[in-house]
Amino acid sequence: MSDEVRDLRELLSAVVEALTVPGDDISDRRLVDRALWVRTTVRGALDDDPSDIGWNVGYLRRKMAEEESRHTSK
Repeated sequence: MSDEVRDLRELLSAVVEALTVPGDDISDRRLVDRALWVRTTVRGALDDDPSDIGWNVGYLRRKMAEEESRHTSK
């Protein structure tokens, strides 16, 4: 599998993770926030050099980790 294909699969996996809100406390705000991050990430992946897709995946996963950390610390 080429690096580009592997990065694309990672991007799609991160998108699915972002749109899957864990736990029972699913709020509209959490879904809206995650959808905005997904849009930003996918737009970046489409506009950037394919070799930069890994950065976009990292961005999305960092945003999700930050959100989860804030949510679980309440």
